[in-house]
Amino acid sequence: LDQAAAVILSPMPPPASARPAMQCRWCERALLPAQRRASLPQLRRSGVHLSAGARHVACSSKFTNMTEALYSYVMDLQPEPRSLRNVSEYTKDVPAGHMKSSPEQVRLFALLLKLMGARRAIEIGVFTGYSALGIAQALPGDGVLYAFERDPEVLEVAKAFWDKAGVGHKIRPVEGNAVEEIQRLLLGDGAEKEPFDFAFIDANKRAQMTYYEQCLELVRPGGLVIVDNVLWYGRVVDGERNDKITLAIRELNEHMKNDERVELTVLPVGDGIALCRKL
Repeated sequence: LDQAAAVILSPMPPPASARPAMQCRWCERALLPAQRRASLPQLRRSGVHLSAGARHVACSSKFTNMTEALYSYVMDLQPEPRSLRNVSEYTKDVPAGHMKSSPEQVRLFALLLKLMGARRAIEIGVFTGYSALGIAQALPGDGVLYAFERDPEVLEVAKAFWDKAGVGHKIRPVEGNAVEEIQRLLLGDGAEKEPFDFAFIDANKRAQMTYYEQCLELVRPGGLVIVDNVLWYGRVVDGERNDKITLAIRELNEHMKNDERVELTVLPVGDGIALCRKL
């Protein structure tokens, strides 16, 4: 264990009432229980490697804990448009409704799309169509979004919301296995061969490495590939979680970190998003 990265841990902790606060070696701030839940050896055995600086950030005051009241306040400052709220209200009552992108996430995408002047976009994993709707609304009148979804039933639900919002003409829904359908795009010609400006990946986590590589081929230099769920509800740093999905997400995160083809920014928005600007 790197001594510079160690956190002082008592091998036989006394009762909580008598236990002194654990401290960070850099700033001597007391560590909260949640910040010392997984030790560095546990994480390293699981393939998670935190630098000394990263460990220090975990105990700093550089972020604000998002309470329900604070989140409501943030949403009040930027209300959902009616068209998106319709999807939110529908999705909260369906199985796996938590898979819907968060409003602030989609709002960020819309801002980025407009700043980029994006015209062509890809989304992998549509679900009930919330994020695709927000993306399509941010595209210009001649813009197009290729929306890949394997479930025909939820795709029909999404299409109904898109048409109701008046953006159905901008979206080309593609039903089926996304890896295979995207490969057809890569091998296509004409308008389909034109580079894309933006790609959002929010689908089968164990296939995300393949999606990522495919999207990097399709997106132009200066374009964005965004990957969702890179924090995986905190499981990426839980040394006890070594299921196939968590391992796949950790692997992709490390891959993006070391990928010299992109400039990576990770934001704790929603369940964590990785923004990869293609160089």
